[in-house]
Amino acid sequence: MAGDDQGTLYPVEVLREFTQQAFVKAGLPDDDAAVVTDNLIEANLRGVDTHGITRLLAIYIKRLRAGIVNAHPNITIASESSSAILVDGDNGLGAVVATWAMQEAIRRAGQHGACWAGVRHSNHFGATAYFTLMAAARDMVGIGMTNGPAAMAPWGGSKAYMSTNPISFAVPGEEEPVVFDMATSVAARGHILLAVTRGDERIPEGWALDKEGRPTTDPQAAVEGTVMPMAGYKGYVLSMMIDILCGCLTGAAFGPHLGPLYGQFERPQDIGHLLGAIDVGRMVPIGEFKSRLAQMVQEIKATPLAAGASGIFIPGEIEAGKRTRRLQEGIPIPEGVRHEFLEVARDLDIPFE
Repeated sequence: MAGDDQGTLYPVEVLREFTQQAFVKAGLPDDDAAVVTDNLIEANLRGVDTHGITRLLAIYIKRLRAGIVNAHPNITIASESSSAILVDGDNGLGAVVATWAMQEAIRRAGQHGACWAGVRHSNHFGATAYFTLMAAARDMVGIGMTNGPAAMAPWGGSKAYMSTNPISFAVPGEEEPVVFDMATSVAARGHILLAVTRGDERIPEGWALDKEGRPTTDPQAAVEGTVMPMAGYKGYVLSMMIDILCGCLTGAAFGPHLGPLYGQFERPQDIGHLLGAIDVGRMVPIGEFKSRLAQMVQEIKATPLAAGASGIFIPGEIEAGKRTRRLQEGIPIPEGVRHEFLEVARDLDIPFE
């Protein structure tokens, strides 16, 4: 193992084995443990460390062991038509529930051209792109979004009401999919939480407000306050619409009524998701679609650079490059996170060096 400026590099398979063992020891069936492990490891491989094991492994394990998350959910379809289903996650881990729902949406999209899966009674599900990429791998357009615990104030307010409510799209390409995954805040709250874990003294200006509604660069004050919406009021409106589709539409909780991921273990989160798949071949032959997309990518990359710019990137390109590199070099584990892993290992009586 070698170090870099983000932490110590661990081989991917070492972290995968440790994570899988941890989830099994915490009560998950082998298949579900594999799903959650893959969900988290893939986020780290793509450089989205805010949604990988580096942030979420310890808290997922803690919630499972506390019994606040159902390790053996009976996931069911509460209502259905050929192209729309409502999935009840029975308080299972979000990655398990959302994978089940997206697989069903993809299956029905193959039969009927498209399908939407609304999900209720779920939990935090990691990176949204994990699920949209499932559709892209089947030559479909994937669309996904989720709500979450309150972290962002309505535009002009000082108290958190809604989450950073991410949204993702993924489409199949000739070589790599084009994939977009973003929070509706300037920065995902996970970046601030990681800054606290690492002991960073500052976060960038414009990321957050303190609890009085004043701009702050102090990570701890930001955790106690609210994150800023991207693009001002536009980010707030987009976040609200996602909450409507994931919470109000599905029967899940919404706004401040969702349970938090950290700090409280008295009630389930009751998170809602909306996941969709569109069969590309129902609109245009898949080969033609990929060819047209390749033309678009080529033309975009040929655009003259702006002053000071080093290159033009396609959505998902940077993450794909980082995934290739981390598969070879390993995943960086910050020192604070390594200590968390050592505690998890001790508690569960599994090895971790």
